[in-house]
Amino acid sequence: MSTRRVAADVKSVLAAVPNPAAASSGDAVLAALADAHARRSRAEEEIRLLLAYGRQFVYPHPYTLGELATAAGMSVSGVRTAYGPHDVDKVSAATGLEPVPSDAED
Repeated sequence: MSTRRVAADVKSVLAAVPNPAAASSGDAVLAALADAHARRSRAEEEIRLLLAYGRQFVYPHPYTLGELATAAGMSVSGVRTAYGPHDVDKVSAATGLEPVPSDAED
C-alpha cells in the first residue's frame, strides 16, 4: 500500500469524525468544560478509527498492536479492544475499502 494512498485514507477517516458542537452555556467555565469534553470525544473517536484502519485496512502488513500502542500511548491490550465493528464499518464507509481478514494477532 503506497504512502500516498495511506495519507488519502487517513484524511478520509478523519473527515468522517463530526466536529464538536460549540457549547451554548452562558457560564464561561461550563462552556469551556463542554468544549474541552467535545474535543476529547472527537480525539477519542479519531483514535478508534485510526486504530481500526491500521489493523483492519492496511495490506499486506497491518500495523502491529505494539506499533499502534506506542503511537497512541496505549497498552497492546488497550489497542486490541479500543475499536469495534461499528468503527470498522465507519472506516469502510469513509474510505470505500473492505477490511482485510487477519490470520493471527501479534
